Amino acid sequence: MSAEGRATAEGTAALARRFIEAGFHPSSYRVLGRTGLTVSALGFGAYRVEGHTSEHRLSLEQALRAGCSLIDTSTNYTDGESEACIGDALEALFEQKDLVREERVVVSKIGYVQGQNLELAREREAAGSPFPEMVEISEGCWHCIHPEFLADQLTRSLHRLKLGALDICLLHNPEYFLEQAHRRGQSAPQAREEFYRRLRAAFVHFEQEVRAGRMAWYGVSSNSFGAEPMDPESTSLGRMLEEARAAAKEAGLAEESHHFAVAQLPMNLYEQGPLTVAKEGPAGDLSCLAFAQAKGIGVLVNRPLNAFHGGRLIRLADFHLESPGVTLDEALRQVGALEEEFDGEIGSRLRTSGGGAVPRLFDWSVQLAGLSGRFEGIEQWQGIEEHQISPRLFHTVGALRSGLPEERAEFFEGWLARYLPAMGDLLAIFRSEAAASSQKTSDRIAAALNPALPEALRAESLSRKALHIVASTPGVSCVLNGMRRPEYVVDAMGILAWSPLPDAGKLFVMI
Repeated sequence: MSAEGRATAEGTAALARRFIEAGFHPSSYRVLGRTGLTVSALGFGAYRVEGHTSEHRLSLEQALRAGCSLIDTSTNYTDGESEACIGDALEALFEQKDLVREERVVVSKIGYVQGQNLELAREREAAGSPFPEMVEISEGCWHCIHPEFLADQLTRSLHRLKLGALDICLLHNPEYFLEQAHRRGQSAPQAREEFYRRLRAAFVHFEQEVRAGRMAWYGVSSNSFGAEPMDPESTSLGRMLEEARAAAKEAGLAEESHHFAVAQLPMNLYEQGPLTVAKEGPAGDLSCLAFAQAKGIGVLVNRPLNAFHGGRLIRLADFHLESPGVTLDEALRQVGALEEEFDGEIGSRLRTSGGGAVPRLFDWSVQLAGLSGRFEGIEQWQGIEEHQISPRLFHTVGALRSGLPEERAEFFEGWLARYLPAMGDLLAIFRSEAAASSQKTSDRIAAALNPALPEALRAESLSRKALHIVASTPGVSCVLNGMRRPEYVVDAMGILAWSPLPDAGKLFVMI
């Protein structure tokens, strides 16, 4: 059953008043541009939210109860699970009267064609009725903003979110068209004209969806709002506003009655383009943020704590991970001994379908030896652990559990009960080393910022400082943070009680 209604100016303002009276700073709630909706300076970013992870839903509920009034998701986040998790949580909270629909702003995005949507697109292609104007980014990821695709995806989005209408719907990274055009060697002027033609067609469709009551406002999420104007993938908020006016006219409205009202973009202490790159306005002398502020466009900032700089990802946070209490050499010896035991009892007896010996199934003591001190930070190690070690390890365990004869299965389970804790210790040591490396970077950043911060904030976590600086920047309406754990919610939401930083923009240049 869908929750009817949508966020309203009166409802969102009422929520803001309650939390300001309870202790939040008045600046912690802002009007989201021309929408008239009041939103918290910190929003719940649901990029990696999964439906089967109860901690994610609990964190969302905790953030909403703590005063967060905006949720941002997308049709492609965790292949639709993000929207489904949010829908289940909102439905329960609305039914329990813990939340009021009119007080909460729900944002979703459309554009990516991955997972189930990619299967759908391929099925339609095979049947001779493909979605028009599909952009094939890679084998596993396509992109589309054609009205036919937008209509299909909005229906699915509302179903998963269990809502009658989205408060804001954004085109999700449409600049992929420009990237592909550049790869094909198409001239930049030609590519841009086609790009904005497609945007205008999407905006016309969105105006029709507004009229139909399935969304209230729309906009664009782009990673290249802050790119230099000569960048082939650079997008212009000003040009989009022009296309929105033209779209309103095509939809039978007055030009200034369009519902284009929100831009989403990445910005953090390292990636400062939306604040510093001047390319908007008649004279091309305004930054994206300054232009948005002048034109009443609400700005949602994503990736405030994940900065891409110098070819690497820098996490703007603190890292304090304890080592498990054994040395690396001890952990490697223990894991190695257990792997030799497995090979002697089971592994050496396994045969391929052709009768040959099976390669060693557990050899992490060999693969991980010598890697100490070679990781730049926790992000690099997490990528290896989450995408290489854990998937292979648990795939091997699953295959053995389903394929071993009964006389070997009991030994294997007993061995596994000793092996997994030993592997856990070994991985924890590498994780701790990588975290220590990241903490050195975090300490350097904090040392650069602290002299310019109020003394009361200098002892705060780097994540809080980074969030507060972005949230204090003129033109920013709401900073989206991935608060997928209760401790993240507590850490982040605390900044809503703080006074805004004067001249926050000057703090970016210190990094």
